[in-house]
Amino acid sequence: MSTTVHTNGFRPWLRFKLAQLSTLLGRDDEAVAILAEIAAGAPTHVAAWRHLGFLHAKHGRDAAAAEALARALALDPSNDGTRFNLGFVLHRLKRLDDAIAEYERVLQTAPKNDRAWYGLGLCLSEKGEWERAVAPLKEAATQQYFNPHAGYQLCLAYRRLGREEELRAEYERVKSFEPKFAEQIRRDTGIAD
Repeated sequence: MSTTVHTNGFRPWLRFKLAQLSTLLGRDDEAVAILAEIAAGAPTHVAAWRHLGFLHAKHGRDAAAAEALARALALDPSNDGTRFNLGFVLHRLKRLDDAIAEYERVLQTAPKNDRAWYGLGLCLSEKGEWERAVAPLKEAATQQYFNPHAGYQLCLAYRRLGREEELRAEYERVKSFEPKFAEQIRRDTGIAD
């Protein structure tokens, strides 16, 4: 029986399906090995690069994830999901300017992507660009009203900017649906209840 890898036609597709099955069965290391084999033999297999990036990110191998996702984007630059995931990984790598650029590109074509708005606002906050962070965090909180994380970050930005009325309003909004999270906001901003 031959173990020769054929890189054209049916073989990469079948191997990719095996990698997906391995992932579903919780055998991520096996899936990574299969995907790396596909990528080496069929370097234009965008789904292999995308899935490889996902698995590397899942296991905290962010540099490898960024590389794989960038390869996938080079092959399919219009895929907003891949672009968002690259932004997320770059954010974890503390490459904030690069992450901001990816989130902004996602939002050009997918302006309703609340996770991209949140990621953008969070990156800007981490850079200390509080004024610029407010608009994306407000958009994230508007698009996903019951997400207390966006409200929390927005309250921190308002505190840094000395915008007490807006801080109070956002605190009350979060408190209306997530009282425990509002308590964290109260502690971290010093707002009186």
